[in-house]
Amino acid sequence: MDKTNLVKMLKGKGIQVTPQRIAIFDRLLCRTDHPSAEMIFSELTDEFPSLTLVTIYNTLQKLESSGLCCKVNPLHSSARYDGNTGAHMHLICSNCEKVVDVHDIPFSVVLPQWIADEFDVKSHGVNFFGLCRQCQTEGRASSVN
Repeated sequence: MDKTNLVKMLKGKGIQVTPQRIAIFDRLLCRTDHPSAEMIFSELTDEFPSLTLVTIYNTLQKLESSGLCCKVNPLHSSARYDGNTGAHMHLICSNCEKVVDVHDIPFSVVLPQWIADEFDVKSHGVNFFGLCRQCQTEGRASSVN
């Protein structure tokens, strides 16, 4: 995404625009592997030598609280972030912690009518935990039951 649109999105959510925040947001939106704060930090330290991990975490928190990204994978040691805020689900490998987007399952499959009748759902997050194909093939055991 171009810098002008990133700035508009940040300003539209009341987030103060800095070169570091633009770079963090851009890095998040350009990726589909659901990076951790540490992954983003390691990619941006050459461009921003004074950047700290705290700045990355604070920026991701601001992006998440404003609806510009989602936190994924809260059961592992490091939270992962998703710049795709559209309705979708995740497959999460309990062993290697790979996160894969699932876009083609309709929300109605996940949300039975009785839930919709009882509760006005504003957002949802669905994660499926198991072993990815590579971990299955390599015979790795799951660390999460």
